Amino acid sequence: MRTGGIGASLTAAINEKFLDYLDAPVMCLSSQEVPTPYAGTLEEWTVVQPAQIATAVEQLC
Repeated sequence: MRTGGIGASLTAAINEKFLDYLDAPVMCLSSQEVPTPYAGTLEEWTVVQPAQIATAVEQLC
């Protein structure tokens, strides 16, 4: 999850302190902002899928 997760904190810290040294801002890709459901099919919807990762990488290039 993005809110309260370590990924969001690291992304913010890196962007604040090292943005001048980077070609682009660090991107945080995380699960949906909903409680993780018990049902497997619904859980798959909340977790980042390979296609979403590929799209995010393409946006960075």
